[in-house]
Amino acid sequence: MPGLISTTKINHVTTMVKDTAVAMEFYNNLLGIKQIESQVDNPEITWLQLDSGIMVHLIETQEAPAKPDRIHHAFEVEDFEGTRATLADNGFEIEREGVRYDGQAFLFIHDPDGNRVEFCTSSGYAPAPPRPTSC
Repeated sequence: MPGLISTTKINHVTTMVKDTAVAMEFYNNLLGIKQIESQVDNPEITWLQLDSGIMVHLIETQEAPAKPDRIHHAFEVEDFEGTRATLADNGFEIEREGVRYDGQAFLFIHDPDGNRVEFCTSSGYAPAPPRPTSC
């Protein structure tokens, strides 16, 4: 049964951060989510946007990170193995990872403020076969 309200997509997610400059190193510089012009008169909110149009709002507050730890947002990535390697190369510890029943691979880390962040593939993910080694 369809819902009474027809939703079409996620518009934005919010993340509580203690220091926007530190958070921007992760969300803007590492993840490549571009900053856009703020659409409100609130200096505590930094607006970011994915190429898909979905936005991430960084809200600066000393109450960061969001609690409980199960609260998180997930970013779907094209190169799962590359994402895992880039996170490790930048000092992020993978807290948990696996593959869901529908074949979607996932992993969880914590951002610099301690917010839980998930990276995942689309459903039906199949890892690349290992490269042959030379003798």
